[in-house]
Amino acid sequence: MIIIDATKPFFRIKMKLIAVAIFFISFLLLLIPTSKTLAEVFVHDIIAVKNEETFLKVETRGKFSRKGGELVEFFVDNKSIGKALSGGDGFAFKQVSTSKTGTFKITVKSASSESSGLLLIFKKGTNIVFTDIEGGLLEGEFLKQKPRDRSQQAIRQISKKYPVVILQAGIISKKAAKDWIKRHGFIELPVIAWNNGELFQELIKKGLKIKAVIGGDAIIDSAAQYKPLLFSFRGKESALNVKSWDEIEKRLSK
Repeated sequence: MIIIDATKPFFRIKMKLIAVAIFFISFLLLLIPTSKTLAEVFVHDIIAVKNEETFLKVETRGKFSRKGGELVEFFVDNKSIGKALSGGDGFAFKQVSTSKTGTFKITVKSASSESSGLLLIFKKGTNIVFTDIEGGLLEGEFLKQKPRDRSQQAIRQISKKYPVVILQAGIISKKAAKDWIKRHGFIELPVIAWNNGELFQELIKKGLKIKAVIGGDAIIDSAAQYKPLLFSFRGKESALNVKSWDEIEKRLSK
């Protein structure tokens, strides 16, 4: 018979390592989503053209990733338009009428979560102004959280003449961008993924126009072929270089 001496240092160290391993495994198991995990919903803002088919889009997420099989209900300006089940990719869609132009509030509810977004329906030929956060609205680094001086007021005035869309680009997520805009006193604005310029291509194909783009170098380059007004705070040669949002507001008010 083998007798284990529990007083030996090696044995005590080994038992401590086993205990630590059991603790971490138990902790990780608590974090792994199960079928009972409640999903969070996130509504994507949508740009559509009058009288053309479009779908609302919502994302359902668990603790770590998208989660399918969630029943969600869609509301347009607080009126229910039906329910849908999210697929295996975590997305649910609902077709919506585009017979009227304007900005509509989209709310989506699941059993445990609620989220809102914007549906913008335009006539063909509508001019739109685009800006990103990093290259257009942000002063310095994103972590410093500081908007450029008078950017809130300028955006508010510009939006009275042209619809304004925030481009989601770089490392800032749509949700983070919307939270930042709200936290810093901007009017409610749609946030749409730039997708390396694919957004501009899609909107041009729909018959919409790009009035102006304010942003970083890559965003300006992706829009240049459509010949909008291009504004840069970074000394971009192919753009109008500005130091303040007041300059942009004055130019767009002409």
